[in-house]
Amino acid sequence: MKKIRIITVLFVAVVALSSCSKYEKLLKKSDNETKYKLGMECYNNGKYRYATKFFEPVLLYLRGTERDDSVNFYFAKAYYMSGDPYTAEYYFDMFKRTFPRSVFAEEATFLYAACLYSQSHRPELDQIPTIKCITALNEYLYSFPNGNPEHIKKSEEVLQELQQRLVDKSFMAAQLYFKIEDYRSAVESFKNHLKDYPDSNHREESLFLILKSSYLYATHSKYDKRRERYQNTIDEYLNFTSEFPVSEYKKEVENMYAVAVKATQFGSKSANNSEKPNTDE
Repeated sequence: MKKIRIITVLFVAVVALSSCSKYEKLLKKSDNETKYKLGMECYNNGKYRYATKFFEPVLLYLRGTERDDSVNFYFAKAYYMSGDPYTAEYYFDMFKRTFPRSVFAEEATFLYAACLYSQSHRPELDQIPTIKCITALNEYLYSFPNGNPEHIKKSEEVLQELQQRLVDKSFMAAQLYFKIEDYRSAVESFKNHLKDYPDSNHREESLFLILKSSYLYATHSKYDKRRERYQNTIDEYLNFTSEFPVSEYKKEVENMYAVAVKATQFGSKSANNSEKPNTDE
């Protein structure tokens, strides 16, 4: 059995090498018409890398002809199918700008967005490709409202996913300020998050962390500034409880509120005397 496997692998390798050698020879010797036909043959047979090599020299040859858009489209799509979304993105972008009325325009616009989607990163990383993809998907949906139903459905699904990714990115950026104990910046960042994304699925936690950041900011402030800052904590408590009177954070919220009320009523030194103040603030 082992010997049979080795022979099979060697046979496949020999066939592959001979096929490569054949295409390399044809690439050097063929005229432009033959290269176009060979490019389509390679594309239809799944040999996308060779398809790009055959198509590239005939792009200029077919410019202005009735096959101009088709060779440019399959050239871009061959890169996409070969697993090179970066190069495909560039050529699809050129295609949709150059041939807006082509029969391939819809698919090219959709695949341009698909290339950007493949470059989009998880929320922790840079979201510029995500923003570009959202723009491209909106362009597709606006330009082709009656387009391919599967493309439209997929575009709408991906839009929701990417928009959620931006929401998560914004929330995580605010969380970072809280984690490094920059409470004043955390308050502002969480408020900006809710301003940008009022329907955020992180809304309850954001309001809670605004309250907690405000509380901790007051707790670590100089004694003469605590009273005013605890009053801000009370304001944030009212904001939180007005939206979420029933919450998993209720016990902690009520404890912070009780401390803040005591501090504002009886003087800042009577609350959290055990806490070491940040003398810089």
